[in-house]
Amino acid sequence: MKLALVTRRYPPLIGGAEKVLSYLASALAAEGADVTVLTSQAPAQGLPAREEVPITHGRLTIERLATSRLRFVGTWLYMRNLAAWFARNPVDLAYVSMLKHDAYVAVTTGRRLGFPVVLRPEGAGATGDVAWQGWGNFGRKIGRRCRQADAFVAISRAIEDELRESWRSGTMRSNVRVEGSDGDANGPRIVSIPNGVPVPPVVWQRRPDWRSAPRAAFVGRLAPEKGLDTLVDAWPAVRVTHPTARLILIGEGPERPAIEARARALGLSVGPGEAVELPGVAADPTAALRGVDLFVLPSREEGMSIALLEAMALGVPLVASSIPGNRRIVSDFKHGRLVPSDDPEALARVINEQWAAFDRAFHMSRAARSRVEQEFSIRSVARRHLKLFAELVDARRRRPTGGS
Repeated sequence: MKLALVTRRYPPLIGGAEKVLSYLASALAAEGADVTVLTSQAPAQGLPAREEVPITHGRLTIERLATSRLRFVGTWLYMRNLAAWFARNPVDLAYVSMLKHDAYVAVTTGRRLGFPVVLRPEGAGATGDVAWQGWGNFGRKIGRRCRQADAFVAISRAIEDELRESWRSGTMRSNVRVEGSDGDANGPRIVSIPNGVPVPPVVWQRRPDWRSAPRAAFVGRLAPEKGLDTLVDAWPAVRVTHPTARLILIGEGPERPAIEARARALGLSVGPGEAVELPGVAADPTAALRGVDLFVLPSREEGMSIALLEAMALGVPLVASSIPGNRRIVSDFKHGRLVPSDDPEALARVINEQWAAFDRAFHMSRAARSRVEQEFSIRSVARRHLKLFAELVDARRRRPTGGS
């Protein structure tokens, strides 16, 4: 099966959505698919326009399409080059990350050339894909076109609910009926497939001297929705119990200056080896997590956090906010601890409880790793995608092209 995976950003431009697409692309190729990742060529990055990635059983190619530093010109140029690529390169199916400009091009071209298109929203809530279509540039026009996709993959219940509500309140219509569809003749084809991550062969182990200077880490974008202000606000209370505790915030983003200022205002030292560290983006976050004693995710909004899944797959004890996306993955006191979002006092208390009962936290971490192995491994997720793709390709081949 010849597949095109479309994402505006791709490693080394990295975030949760980009990371999971890179994992999925490799896993689909390893299952025997011919996969081409279509992404934008970031100006001044010096990346090759075309790159062949060695895969044992299949084929993985990365095509970086020309764009521009100028915001609107860059988007227009990227969309034009994406459409031109599809015109030159026949595919069996396109799989698109986010319900934005890439999706508009893929659905439009797919309907004209006769290949099915599957869309994958990456988030829910105020910063999610459906919400963006209400306020983004050309968002409503893009939304109307997205509703003509052959199927949607929902990585969380919140995303699925938003898609269904959009269908009920809008003009969405089904293009195709596929065996096993969970909708009716007037409903969207939505398939629930979670994010997947590789499971490291070597599990996390506690550091022998962890009590002398316990370390907690966050991995992800330093953005408002991640709730890092709550985590920083909680840290003085953590250090009352553990005076040498260190908080390591791995990643970059717009909130970095505010986080540093907030920490200093609370009397926390900031810098390497200090109370709060901001080392930037880690080339290998899994390796970085091997040197910490707790993973903390205080997010206000998540679809399905890749960072959380990776911490679970590694077997690191964890604390996460009790929001729908995190509750989908973590059961309190079984896989880790859940705590209300935006509650620094509760967050500090639960972090201290995890370290006070570290044997219990350790056993929960092993249960978390087992859950990822059983439900969220990238290999099983790739196979679920391929099953859906095969159904859609077969259905499309049995009916005429849909037109514009």
